[in-house]
Amino acid sequence: MNVLNALKVTCVGFAGGVLLRVVHMLYFYDYDTGFATDGGLTAWLCLGFTVAACALACVMCFRSRRYFGPYVPRKNAGLGAVAAISGLILILSSVLQLVDYINYKKTGFASFESSERGVLHLLFSAACLLFGFVQLYASIGFFMGKNNLERAPLLYLAAVLWGIAYLVLVYVFYARSSSFVENFFAVMGGASMLLALFYLCKLLAGVDEEGAAKRLFVTGLTAVILTVTYALSNLALLALGKSYSGEIPAMMQLSSLGVAAFLLVFLVTFRRYSISRPVGEEQEEPVPARPNKRFRAD
Repeated sequence: MNVLNALKVTCVGFAGGVLLRVVHMLYFYDYDTGFATDGGLTAWLCLGFTVAACALACVMCFRSRRYFGPYVPRKNAGLGAVAAISGLILILSSVLQLVDYINYKKTGFASFESSERGVLHLLFSAACLLFGFVQLYASIGFFMGKNNLERAPLLYLAAVLWGIAYLVLVYVFYARSSSFVENFFAVMGGASMLLALFYLCKLLAGVDEEGAAKRLFVTGLTAVILTVTYALSNLALLALGKSYSGEIPAMMQLSSLGVAAFLLVFLVTFRRYSISRPVGEEQEEPVPARPNKRFRAD
């Protein structure tokens, strides 16, 4: 099925992207000058590979657009765990940003460059905190097989607000690299993440579910490939003692990586339970009818 193949392409896309980017940053990048030593060849190869994977995955999802259905809640410990972990990381990120802002006011030294712009920094910190608690609340529903946000659909707008704040901060403070490739990963990863969270909000709220599901897959798979390629490689390099000026702070990257992981697991779960199979293709489990629909016996 095309959606399953799209998920496979996504995994290959970010795995290959991380590998290519780590190779580039380890062997073809000058940390003193901030320029590539191979003319940017490996960086462009990494970008081309990930963009091609994004395009292929999106085309596969588009070809399966008529099979998308409404979201069917099911008990899923894996999805609940990933949602809870991403929520905790977001809350921790908010606390660290708030502490950094307080220290900046006292000492004039800040670990987060955005601390120097108090309003934007505090807004993003508040968005992280709110989104983190919403993720924890939603994770309870995933564990129980319920959609906790069905009766409070506007609650997940916290995710959209976080996506907006994250994109603004990345664009203003952390997309000033001399490399177009670096800036592309940072900005386009944030933009696709924002769109994916918007369509996920619509899906969980029960608004145009089929349409929202199709767009969620297109934007979500793109967000996963770009975000994981950029954030995971940066965190891996940080563990190896490699870093460079202009990169997004590690805690912010970790929080975006957690959200990307949640999106990927959610899409895998949705593909299993909420997408009908073409005629003649074996189906893992039948997709149940919507609970609010009545069927007349003939």
